[in-house]
Amino acid sequence: MSDTTDSKSILDSSDLVAAVPYAAYLDIRIEPAEHGAARVYRMPYRDELIGSPRLPALHGGTVASLLELAMQFEVLIAEAQTRLPYPVDFSIDYWRSAAAADCWCQCRLIRSGRRIAQVQAECWQDDRERPIAFARADFLLRAVDGASEAE
Repeated sequence: MSDTTDSKSILDSSDLVAAVPYAAYLDIRIEPAEHGAARVYRMPYRDELIGSPRLPALHGGTVASLLELAMQFEVLIAEAQTRLPYPVDFSIDYWRSAAAADCWCQCRLIRSGRRIAQVQAECWQDDRERPIAFARADFLLRAVDGASEAE
């Protein structure tokens, strides 16, 4: 897979999401971004995702999961990995409550070496200029060329 978004990779993304049960439960969707930018990941709103019915606000764990899974998928696609990369470090900053609405996320692959990839992701709802959360993660890359992962 290449790191550019094309219609075939977007159509195939449903198989990718279906292969990860929690991503399928969250109904994460991988969509093309505007103006040919990187992929955008969307988590459609559902009542089951509410963590605080009084506000109402999405559960913070679902927002964190969207960010982590989006970053894993981004590395998987961009680096042509055969399996989901293994998270070795993950941090998230919550900037505001997530309202009862769809969440959008876009990732940026900061660095990718032979063994580790570093990724940032930003999550927003109605206004991209008002993000609700920002995350950073390091992922262990899996062997792609048939070489042993221990090498």
